[in-house]
Amino acid sequence: MIYRLLVAGLLLAGAVRAQVTPTVPGLTRSWVLKVAPLSLLDFSSTVQVAVEGVVAPNQSLQLELGYGWQAMNPWLAPNQERYRRYEVWRGRAEWRYYWRGGQAPFGVYTAIEGLYKRENALEKAVTAVYGEPGLVQYYRQSSWPIAKDVFGINVKIGRQFPLLPNGRLVFDVYTGLGLRARSIQRTDLPNGYRLTRQPIIDIGPFTTYGGASLFSLSGGFKIGYAL
Repeated sequence: MIYRLLVAGLLLAGAVRAQVTPTVPGLTRSWVLKVAPLSLLDFSSTVQVAVEGVVAPNQSLQLELGYGWQAMNPWLAPNQERYRRYEVWRGRAEWRYYWRGGQAPFGVYTAIEGLYKRENALEKAVTAVYGEPGLVQYYRQSSWPIAKDVFGINVKIGRQFPLLPNGRLVFDVYTGLGLRARSIQRTDLPNGYRLTRQPIIDIGPFTTYGGASLFSLSGGFKIGYAL
């Protein structure tokens, strides 16, 4: 469904581009402030904001930062009892090159993007406390810190264009392909403690299905205001 929306956005970009000149004569824009609405629907949902700055006539740099917490993430509902104090930080840095005579920050572009994401939580688990003979003495409910780091690099193509003749309101639509590496850190348990009664099917923000490295397909849009 999301990629259908992206295709529709690209078609819309072409239609609007035919109506609105990307670069208004005598008007230049050096900065664009943006928000990413689709980040609210991500499995690691965040409030995501970005700023793009022009560094050359056809080049720009974009920095993006997002933060999310447990109450705003609808995908965590099945794991509300398992995780507490969940939070996620996400940052991106992107270099853009605008093609076909495009004048940054408007036109068709190719971008290289670096990504870092950090997820933190307290994982609730039942631990078995063992005595000297190796027998379970008792079980206790515990919460242990858990974290996940994600590093990624993407190559993207997209189009950014003004929605209004004055060039202020901006729409940015893009898609890309890349590679991600992830690692999960769990707290080492004290001697005599062992995790037990884990879910048979482990589905959540800290799962390890798919291995440590993954190919990723990304896409989305941003809405911005040019300065």
